[in-house]
Amino acid sequence: MDFQLGIYDEEESAAKAYDLAALKFFGTSTQTNFPVTEYEKDLEMMEKKTKKDYLEILRRKSDCFSRGASKYRGVARHHHNRWEARIGNVRGKKSLYIGTFSTEEEAARAYDVVAIQNKGTNAATNFDKSTYTRSMTPGPNSAEDQPLPPTTTTSSHHIN
Repeated sequence: MDFQLGIYDEEESAAKAYDLAALKFFGTSTQTNFPVTEYEKDLEMMEKKTKKDYLEILRRKSDCFSRGASKYRGVARHHHNRWEARIGNVRGKKSLYIGTFSTEEEAARAYDVVAIQNKGTNAATNFDKSTYTRSMTPGPNSAEDQPLPPTTTTSSHHIN
């Protein structure tokens, strides 16, 4: 395999990420660092994912996936225990501010919706794309006019 799986603080974590990628690409008969039986739950989940989507999942689990304290794509810690969501390379801008949110997960879901609206069904997301079928369904409005999903009353959204 010749692709980046992320950077891991622990050698064992890196070896397991390699094993999971090898199992996805080459099947259970491939040589792994640990017994294949350790990956039974992972094998079930990986069957439902494309190779590309599964690699994104593995990369997100790496120790340096995103800047800041968040484990999610496009999310960083903001002031006063809030979470900020941003996305890059959208609508001709280097970075698009999505908003601040009460929880890390809210910010990650808002990122996902904007990513799908602007980059289509091939967008890299934090959560399974099937949870966003409304956002992926073409409608009468352009992607720029589609609202973000409802969030808590303490969330704010600013899409310029």
